[in-house]
Amino acid sequence: MELGADVDRVFDSPIPEWDMASVSSALAEHYGLTGDLSPLPGERDQNLLLESTEGFFNVKIANVAEDPDALDMQQAALEHLATHATGSLRYPEARHTLEGARVAMIETGGVRFPIRLQSYIVGEPLQVASSSISNRDLGLVVAQVQADLSGFFHRIAGRRLLWDVRRLESLGALGPVGDGTVDGVVADVIKRVVPDILHRLEGSEAQVVHNDLNPDNLLVQDGQVTGVVDFGDMAHGPRIADLAITASYQLFGEADPAAVLSDVAGGFAAAAILAAEEVDVLPDLVAARLCQTIVISTWRGRQHPDNAEYILGDVEEAGSSLLALQECDPDDLRQRVAAAAGVITEQPPRDTAELTKARRSALAPGLGLSYRQPIHLTSAQGVWLTDRSGKRYLDAYNNVVQVGHGHPLVAATLAHQTRRLNTNTRYLTDEVVRYAERLCELLPRGLEVCYFTNSGSEANDLAVRIARAVTGNTGVVITNHAYHGSTTVTMAMSPEEHGTRPLEPWVAMVSPPGGPQPQVGKAVMSLDERGVAPAALFLDTIFSSDGIHDPPPDYLDGAAAQIRAAGGLFVADEVQAGLGRVGARMWGFAAGAATPDIVTLGKPIGNGHPVGAVVTTRDIAGRFADEDYFFSTFGGNNVAAAVGSAVLDITLGEELPERAERAGNYLREGIKSITSSVIGEVRGAGLFTGVEIVGPDGRPDGPAAESIVEAMKDCGVLIGSTGPHDNVLKIRPPLVFREAHADVALSALAKVLG
Repeated sequence: MELGADVDRVFDSPIPEWDMASVSSALAEHYGLTGDLSPLPGERDQNLLLESTEGFFNVKIANVAEDPDALDMQQAALEHLATHATGSLRYPEARHTLEGARVAMIETGGVRFPIRLQSYIVGEPLQVASSSISNRDLGLVVAQVQADLSGFFHRIAGRRLLWDVRRLESLGALGPVGDGTVDGVVADVIKRVVPDILHRLEGSEAQVVHNDLNPDNLLVQDGQVTGVVDFGDMAHGPRIADLAITASYQLFGEADPAAVLSDVAGGFAAAAILAAEEVDVLPDLVAARLCQTIVISTWRGRQHPDNAEYILGDVEEAGSSLLALQECDPDDLRQRVAAAAGVITEQPPRDTAELTKARRSALAPGLGLSYRQPIHLTSAQGVWLTDRSGKRYLDAYNNVVQVGHGHPLVAATLAHQTRRLNTNTRYLTDEVVRYAERLCELLPRGLEVCYFTNSGSEANDLAVRIARAVTGNTGVVITNHAYHGSTTVTMAMSPEEHGTRPLEPWVAMVSPPGGPQPQVGKAVMSLDERGVAPAALFLDTIFSSDGIHDPPPDYLDGAAAQIRAAGGLFVADEVQAGLGRVGARMWGFAAGAATPDIVTLGKPIGNGHPVGAVVTTRDIAGRFADEDYFFSTFGGNNVAAAVGSAVLDITLGEELPERAERAGNYLREGIKSITSSVIGEVRGAGLFTGVEIVGPDGRPDGPAAESIVEAMKDCGVLIGSTGPHDNVLKIRPPLVFREAHADVALSALAKVLG
């Protein structure tokens, strides 16, 4: 039998059988300890209890196939728990050798065996303890263990392990159980349930998990779980796996599986957040874990008949529990678990035709849908969107979700802060101040005062108010095809939206990069002819609606100098370009040397949660306060600020701006390599790319661009179009977009253009 990974040899290798005298000698040599030794049970290790003058220790001698790095990870995890555990649970403490090593080696006949020492935790295994510990209590224990392990990682935490829930497909290679009924259910789970589980686990919240919180590893004293042992199956994986493992063992001998799962999930949810997706997958994951217990244990019992009684101890109960679980109504089971965990179950999606009709009735006319045949979306994760039929689309368009759709940290932060505190900025609270400080740290010196709104449109509207109050003027200069928002004021500054309608008398326009250098002076003169003086120049610093341009430094610097000379302020609209979208420089305006007087933010800073911001100098903020007043009930609320900080954590911690620059350069070079007469200029910065589509005469071809966008959708890749002639393909995916995703988009584009 071939399992496909050397690590599985651990399960195929016999438990060491060292004599007590040799172990005593090794302990004295490596640890300076002596005392009485007695055997303890174990599945893979030879476990011994050492009673020494310094206390009780668990001596663990691993078999020869065990990876020393995996043992190092276990000891390192215990070191992490010794300093980071905050609850009442006790964990073994790792004892270093006299030389300070985590793992020692003992040798016989030229074969070396790893040996470790851990403090012995007193307690009775839950398996044999007579106590009133409830399933809800056990759910709380799982949540506490995960909280204590949170933040721990090790270089091999992603190792392949047979007990990993993501390796369920390996069970088929281990042979039958021998019970025809159980074998049939196991085969059905492996064939039907496992692929769906693996798909649903993609993107779920993950960390290093214990991965074996079974009753043998939970120690009880005085009627409560006080200790957790045996970290041998620890791995980085979906956190819901720990809950499924514990729940699977609690099903043994129980007549109502739904009650057990509900209680365990309810206990966990009382201390941590369970996502709806995790609740949905839990019953199937429990069934899969029962299959693992049955199949792996049966296989190992055949491999090690001398230890078969211990190995096969749970197989019969697991088989009965699996059959009982299969008798449950799956919808009822999920609803009961969801209710116990406080998770709102989603209504099944409507038929697409029915939904289209209902939308026309319920929503205002004029709210258009993308694409000739609109997509009926039901879920999203990372850079992928899924429609009602299950088809997945690569999202290369939605820049709002900066760190990807459904990011678990953003979702968890939002839910946690919602339950903890959410109010307005008239109260003294930490979240909004901390968030403001962090935003200002990312901007040039002098930009140090924040206002918070609910959107980029509101941020730009407020920036107009500030500029007018500070300068005493009313005029605004924008680019020819700009978009700055949907309020009454910002819509007047958005010629992209109002087409051929005449401009308000207080608005003047200049050309974007790529044409003549900005004639801000001429725009100011045109305002002056109407009796209007300029309050501000607004530039979307990636010029998205103008066709996407990464501006040369002299464009930005020249424009800023000209508006300031005329008495106005330079406002950098970073709603689309900011926070790493344009790459490592972080901000669109950073292409030049001029520091804006005001920076506006929106869209991606909340990853889909409504957040907007205006950042300016202390002098400007003070002068505005002398003339005007601003307050927003929801702007800067605790949830919005906490979500914004989470987005910063991910953006900076995962180096998304730097990665965006690499992936964007890779994408643009790939587009340039496609041979096609319709491709004109390819431009942009970071993960904001514009591709000009031209006709045979070299002129902009908007209809061709529209056809390409539609064809890309049919190929499973979503992009858009922009520009005065709507002929520029707009590619602006979430910043978690990588080179591998770019390859998918490039393959589709080459196919469409071919």
